[in-house]
Amino acid sequence: MLQRMPVFRTIEAHKEEIAATLAEVVPGVERTLMVELLADAFVESFTGSVRDGNLNGLIEWVDRMCDVHAETPGVATFFSRVCPAFESYLANHGYDQAYCAPLRALDGPIHEAAEKPRRAARTSDGKLNLVDAAINSMLVRLDGADPLTAEHSRAVAAWCSRLARRLTLSDEMVSFVARCGMIHDIGKVTTPTHILHAPRQLTDEEWAFMRDHTVQGDLIVRADPSLLQFAPMVRGHHERLDGRGYPDKIGGDEIALATRIVTVADCFNAMIGRRPYRPPMSPARALEQLDKNKGTQFDPDVAAAMHDVVREIEAAKAEPATDA
Repeated sequence: MLQRMPVFRTIEAHKEEIAATLAEVVPGVERTLMVELLADAFVESFTGSVRDGNLNGLIEWVDRMCDVHAETPGVATFFSRVCPAFESYLANHGYDQAYCAPLRALDGPIHEAAEKPRRAARTSDGKLNLVDAAINSMLVRLDGADPLTAEHSRAVAAWCSRLARRLTLSDEMVSFVARCGMIHDIGKVTTPTHILHAPRQLTDEEWAFMRDHTVQGDLIVRADPSLLQFAPMVRGHHERLDGRGYPDKIGGDEIALATRIVTVADCFNAMIGRRPYRPPMSPARALEQLDKNKGTQFDPDVAAAMHDVVREIEAAKAEPATDA
């Protein structure tokens, strides 16, 4: 039996970067949103499997994902290449060779699972494939209009996934909330670039344009029937619990949990991210802002979950990379 190692503690701190690197094993034309989500899930599943000493569970998960997404471009390619790519990342970033042992043990079985012939069948999972293709198309559109906003959206999706897991939501809800995060700012394709990147505080007229991205995003999403489920969140991610948000000034229980999660993830990432008009805040300072506005702007439970998520990441960063 493979010896357990605390690899998850050090990898957790760099999970987002690792997942982005792993997704790059799939050629650009096949690198859909589903591949990016699977890359994030693979890192999560790998660390959990090593922590628990159960690599068979990860192999079974890969086999199941290959079945579910038999029609999705890039999925089999991703899994057939993921272990060598992960090992290369670890080696290039100074991880002890012992960290690569689980990946070497997994490479053969995962590659075999990825190459297994699958029967393409469009069941209810086919609807998910259509959704992911539509979201990926939206993200490509956003990337073309404003790469910084697209980068922010990917980061928000990752924070949403972490928050949903911390709140012990179902796997289905974790995926839904991550997709919400990915698509929440699609309306900014209609916002003038000089407003998005203004190196100063916006005027009242410019703020009107900026706030309108929620309404425009709602219209864009509703134009695609496969994305209707995301429309309330796209429209409502700047609403507040106290009813003082926009565009509809709804509050309290009128705001769904998925929207509350996106709101916290969006604001937190905006605060710690680079902006033309200010330097990034530290995570500690951003958490203080969440606390200052919980119960009015932010859901207290989601804000508390963000504290836990950040604490786990900071603890992981403190672990020496060569521990084994």
